[in-house]
Amino acid sequence: MKKIYLGVFALILIVVMVSGCTSQSTGNGTNLKTYNNSGISLQYPGNWNEKPIPQNDQNLTSQSGFNMLTIILEGNNLQDYTVYMGIGKGNINNNNLSEASERLYKHYISTESGDYLIKTNTTLKNGYPAIEYTYGGTGASSGKKLDCKTYIFTKDNKTAYYIQFATPRGGFLQYKNIFQNIMDSVVIN
Repeated sequence: MKKIYLGVFALILIVVMVSGCTSQSTGNGTNLKTYNNSGISLQYPGNWNEKPIPQNDQNLTSQSGFNMLTIILEGNNLQDYTVYMGIGKGNINNNNLSEASERLYKHYISTESGDYLIKTNTTLKNGYPAIEYTYGGTGASSGKKLDCKTYIFTKDNKTAYYIQFATPRGGFLQYKNIFQNIMDSVVIN
């Protein structure tokens, strides 16, 4: 019987390691999951789940030289979500994060923004240089009016990552601290 339990435990451990996501408790009752894939790791709320990447979003990011790695939602799907988080990775040309950021803007962000757009430079935890876009518009795949913030950042000026947060219009402020906690947990391996 002990061998069966050990076998089941080993199988579960392998599935968790292969998937790139794990769960843990913060000690204050909030469960967290860890995304750890393609050179980036971060923690996000345990009630959010990875979903299939919509082809439209993948196409738009691919045009910019980025590859969308995953989307994670609080909600059932892109037509019924309260929080959206997209993660992507791309190459940087000429050691220039601004150039990579402009490509992502041109091919992806600009298709969604339209109501308002604010661009700022920022520094993330661990000193990663970043460019931040805050905007309102219409989701490329959801068709929903949204408020969005996208961070494009790098560790080595060769590879750029982006993390995009979105909520249906008017819902962003209530998740501000959660988004900041996620960004504070980012580690580029």
